Amino acid sequence: MDFLGTSFPLFRFAGITVRIHILFILYVAFRLFGARGNFEWELISITMLFGIVLLHEFGHCFGARSVGGDAENILLWPLGGLAFADAPMRPWPQFVTVACGPLVNVVFFVASAAILIVSTGQWGVVSWNPLGDWGVNTAYLSARWQLWVGIFFNMNYLLFIFNMLPFFPMDGGQLFRTLIWPFLGLRRATFHAAMLGLIGAALFAVWGLTRGQTTLVLFAIFGGMSCWQHLQNARYGQIAEEFASVDPVLRHKRTRGFWSRLFGKSGAASRVGPLENPNPGGWQRRLDDERRLDDEVDRILKKVSEQGVQSLSYVERQTLERARQEQLRRDH
Repeated sequence: MDFLGTSFPLFRFAGITVRIHILFILYVAFRLFGARGNFEWELISITMLFGIVLLHEFGHCFGARSVGGDAENILLWPLGGLAFADAPMRPWPQFVTVACGPLVNVVFFVASAAILIVSTGQWGVVSWNPLGDWGVNTAYLSARWQLWVGIFFNMNYLLFIFNMLPFFPMDGGQLFRTLIWPFLGLRRATFHAAMLGLIGAALFAVWGLTRGQTTLVLFAIFGGMSCWQHLQNARYGQIAEEFASVDPVLRHKRTRGFWSRLFGKSGAASRVGPLENPNPGGWQRRLDDERRLDDEVDRILKKVSEQGVQSLSYVERQTLERARQEQLRRDH
């Protein structure tokens, strides 16, 4: 049994299975065990953080579905969450999929800031400067519920700032790649986004050192390693250009209603039938595409066996998800 790869299903909503990694469970247990006299405080804080991260990942999933993609799994682990969202590999669908996660946090911290400003009558109750004394000024808070709203604001604002850092695997790095993708192509866009990410990670590490924050330095190192991996993938041609390709299955899904795509069943239930195939013929091309996909999956699985699942890039995870969807289509 692979301990580091163990996760457990929690629940299923809108066709999306939410799983929790065993390391996340141990992290929560460690936090609660060390809480001692602040057990209630820790329990509420962890529950709030858990909910925020989960809704952030649901944002990615629903974003993917809104542009004709699919999403069926979310994994919660100590570094946050991971939504296995399979959106069409084109700039706009990828942009929407990535952006809908941070958008959840924006809605939350704007709404909570408005509640605090209205309830206290003080504009200065919230500071928006991420490089200064950002967050909620507790001196203006007189009620316990306001304190929790303030904590809710701080969590969402902090998660948004961190997610917008311009390096992989953060949403900021991925959004930058989608913005330059139409002009440079996926491979060159990944290369330039990874280069910018390496610079950003280095500056972030220096900033963490000046503040004496070891956690920030480790986080920057993790981001730098991810950027380096993306850079190598782009440099050695391990990223496939798919700007013009449209999966017939996804094209069929986009003909469904918006709310049906968002909350309806996915996979085989909405596949294209033999008589509905929008692209009849071209069997040799399809066989070649399937062969290339199988070869790429074999390479990725070999990489997983040698380096672990954490070594996979965003595009490689997308490739595995696309291969899984294709296998479901073949089986049905």
